[in-house]
Amino acid sequence: MSGRHVDAIDGMTDAPDAAAAVDLAVRAAAAAGVERSSRADRAGWLRALAAELELHRAELVALAHDETHLSEARLAGEVVRTATQLRFFAGVIEEGSYLEATLDSPDASLVPPRPDLRRMLRPIGPVAVFAASNFPFAFSVLGNDTASALAAGCPVVVKVHPGHPRLSHRVAELARETLEAAGAPADAIVLVEGVEAGIALVAHPLVSAVGFTGSTRGGRALFDLACARPAPIPFYGELGSLNPVVVTEAAAAADVDGIAAGLAGSFTRDGGQYCTKPGLVFVPDGAGFEDALCDALGMVGPQRLLTDGIGAAFADGAARIVGLPEA
Repeated sequence: MSGRHVDAIDGMTDAPDAAAAVDLAVRAAAAAGVERSSRADRAGWLRALAAELELHRAELVALAHDETHLSEARLAGEVVRTATQLRFFAGVIEEGSYLEATLDSPDASLVPPRPDLRRMLRPIGPVAVFAASNFPFAFSVLGNDTASALAAGCPVVVKVHPGHPRLSHRVAELARETLEAAGAPADAIVLVEGVEAGIALVAHPLVSAVGFTGSTRGGRALFDLACARPAPIPFYGELGSLNPVVVTEAAAAADVDGIAAGLAGSFTRDGGQYCTKPGLVFVPDGAGFEDALCDALGMVGPQRLLTDGIGAAFADGAARIVGLPEA
């Protein structure tokens, strides 16, 4: 990648606005030629990226901890998960069934005669990936969406999450160096930053699909943009979560304190930043569950949330709930 492109993608001075920076990034990715690579080559790239992540685990975990306030133990485990995802997709492309290759032999006896028909899935082009706040490795620069897109032969333009920009740039720097060392085009992965850049990225005519993990509101806005294009593109999104849980009378009678403690741990773990945590709980009247939950929450220490935005949203939501007459 030329210095001109690096400056634009890193948000420096060469690009006059977000749209220009996005245009440079997308065109660089589209020109990288990832779709012309072999499956064996891409499998090698993904394994090299996994090894590089693990090699720099201590450095990256420290950086992620500083930006997100997630525990170092949690982040170290997430690096392992991310490396495992990369290796998983390497195996998928070597196995080959994802191509859905089909061969229909010619048959002159049919009316009309059937010609020799062959079909298979092909790379669709540059993919926009929106990084998540709560998984700075597994759903970020080298996360699941990036790994699957690269495996399929698609270059990736990652929209950096503002909650961990320094980590994102460092991971991208390592990834690009690793790709070049493996004989791959560095521009298989490029970055853009900012809300306006994200909007321009989804609207760019060379972007062929979008992967998103985040809020319902943000994801829905991007989905609408993807659908409103002159040529709509696929939008693969994981948008918010509620996860209702039902506590039966029998369960509450058997272990109300244990269930309450488990619930408290599930939605306070790592500042509540797990999409699988319960968000709506139905409990039987008179079981003492509310008191048991309050006791369990009293044992949970204070935590710093991932971003100022998450902190503000929590404070606003808590204030609204406290203001309800039945709270």
